[in-house]
Amino acid sequence: MSVSKKALRRNEYKLKGSLRKCGFDRWRYVFNAVNPASGDERNFFIELSILNPAVSPQDAVVYESQVEKMDDSDLQAALSGNFDPQEHYEQVVPSYCCVRAGILGRRPRALAKCFPCDDFILQKNGADVQVGECLFSYSELSGSLTVTKTDLVKNPQPKSDDGRMAWNLKYERVFDTKPVISKNNISWSATGIYTEFSGTVKFDGVEYIVSPESSFGYTDKIWGSDFPFPFVHISCPRLTSVFTGRPMPNSGFAVEGEFDGNCASSAKFLDDEYSFGRGKKIKKFTSIWSCVRTPSNSGREELHWSVSLNSKKYILDIDVFCDVSELIVKEYSMTHGHGDVLRVLGGASAMGEIRLYRQRHKTLELIQHAKISKAFAEYGEKDTLEN
Repeated sequence: MSVSKKALRRNEYKLKGSLRKCGFDRWRYVFNAVNPASGDERNFFIELSILNPAVSPQDAVVYESQVEKMDDSDLQAALSGNFDPQEHYEQVVPSYCCVRAGILGRRPRALAKCFPCDDFILQKNGADVQVGECLFSYSELSGSLTVTKTDLVKNPQPKSDDGRMAWNLKYERVFDTKPVISKNNISWSATGIYTEFSGTVKFDGVEYIVSPESSFGYTDKIWGSDFPFPFVHISCPRLTSVFTGRPMPNSGFAVEGEFDGNCASSAKFLDDEYSFGRGKKIKKFTSIWSCVRTPSNSGREELHWSVSLNSKKYILDIDVFCDVSELIVKEYSMTHGHGDVLRVLGGASAMGEIRLYRQRHKTLELIQHAKISKAFAEYGEKDTLEN
């Protein structure tokens, strides 16, 4: 059963008013696909983001830059030696539209290309967005992204690998949850914690088939005045009950943060939903989380995500591990400029467990326990680029 029209409206473009000059909007799609010739199963992602569209609509400014502002009197002062160049430049904050896409898991690669914000074309129905060759709608995704080695030399930013990915997909969100809205004007909506994709995707000429029953898809959206940091995200629609040993259909979870110092989460186990966050069912709670490097049993390094959300009645604990070699790095310019970026490390092959406890007086009752397979997990920190 698909989500309601009201839920679908949360997917609409959000940058209005002051957010047009200091705001971002990002749509994200994650799904599984299989190579029919080899049986190879891989995970893919597609993203669309737009940043500060009213600042530089005709030119893509990826990171903060300096623009010279001189008149005739400044030129005369320069000739006489009475000229301070730092006083004659103005800072231009980032302003661009970006399409990102990639293949995750072993030997991951992520492609990224920026466009002027004027290339972000919102259709009259308010639902469909066209950027270059790429179409993003409520139920379809189509397009391609090509980044050559020459492109990387000419335009080293945004951070990208070289390659080509093309996709033709239909999708249906099976269920979603209400958005989380922070006091700092940042909103996150897990628009499709369990989403079914179908169609085809090609990466460097290799075709993969996407089927609804094996796509294990996820979609979400985040928008506001700036990206949250430190940043954490874990999501997975592929759960197997420890109690029964069987896969859990139409189940999944997503956790993201920080919002007002807390993580937010929605989890669905079969017919029961548990949501933590401002505007959700469980509003009063605390959360703690960490993301650290640890050695694995195989001798390789892993990244370990640990998240715990605690309310008066429930505790939700999530632990996942992912091989560091299977992680990619993405960079998002912060809306205010100053050379600040959100640098995000993430992947889609994290494994672990999720537990839900009910608190009864001074005892804990374990009411759900599931194995997590191939979770999408990210960790991000703010960084400042050298000018």
